[in-house]
Amino acid sequence: MASLGANPRRTPQGPRPGAASSGFPSPAPVPGPREAEEEEVEEEEELAEIHLCVLWNSGYLGIAYYDTSDSTIHFMPDAPDHESFKLLQRVLDEINPQSVVTSAKQDENMTRFLGKLASQEHREPKRPEIIFLPSVDFGLEISKQRLLSGNYSFIPDAMTATEKILFLSSIIPFDCLLTVRALGGLLKFLGRRRIGVELEDYNVSVPILGFKKFMLTHLVNIDQDTYRLECNGAISAQCNLCLLGSSDSPASAS
Repeated sequence: MASLGANPRRTPQGPRPGAASSGFPSPAPVPGPREAEEEEVEEEEELAEIHLCVLWNSGYLGIAYYDTSDSTIHFMPDAPDHESFKLLQRVLDEINPQSVVTSAKQDENMTRFLGKLASQEHREPKRPEIIFLPSVDFGLEISKQRLLSGNYSFIPDAMTATEKILFLSSIIPFDCLLTVRALGGLLKFLGRRRIGVELEDYNVSVPILGFKKFMLTHLVNIDQDTYRLECNGAISAQCNLCLLGSSDSPASAS
């Protein structure tokens, strides 16, 4: 039993009727460093653009694309792809390019495929822009020259012209002719559209921080001569790759 004079425990109560209130809403929580960093990454991903250049000839495909998120050119050595273009479709599904660049003198099968791609109204996240450049922009020799004479920030200024050629030859498969032509056409497109360049000064070139070979997520190497394309656990294609030193690469015809 509580003794007389003791203060009983009082139940907390809200403000009395008529009591003044501050009237200001509670401040929103300030995001922590990790949350702010995640939001910044999401914004960069939304702003990133991918521009794909593709050539097809005699059952072989040459692919190269530029990613503005890392200012890097990615390429796939000449790979077999039949008129159904299953490999090209897988590339499109995986990288979702904003634009697809090709030669104005492409094979009619490729032109028809790209026409269907451009007409897919419900394609997610959106339909790519199909761009046809003059076939001269994809010439083999001019593409090689464009690649070797490029101004790349990852190549030291102290390198001689010969050292630069040897260095680039160790990265780019110059005997995969369709890939070389796709790379050359892509460089032409980037320079013409000024992709990734914010300044109006035309002395400032498109930033290219590297060349990287890419493979699809589900493209599984069997050995150095073959690969298989797996989809839902089933093998849908098995073909020969164009390797360095291979004589099976298609000719440089358009």
